[in-house]
Amino acid sequence: MRKRTIVIMLLTAMLTVSASKALANSEPVLASVEWVLAKINPLNERITKLEQRVQQLEQEVEKLKQQLEAAK
Repeated sequence: MRKRTIVIMLLTAMLTVSASKALANSEPVLASVEWVLAKINPLNERITKLEQRVQQLEQEVEKLKQQLEAAK
């Protein structure tokens, strides 16, 4: 009797898990445009700042190259 109860409980648990996975797969969650933009915008701002910094450093390197050439 006790083994039978345990087997029934395990089967019930397995069926419940299977059913919940099937339900989750049939109802996809979509992100709103606003949410996506809220996640992307800080990254875009950071990339823009980094690109500006790279450009500034490239200009400084060119200036130093010119000074080095003039010193020769």
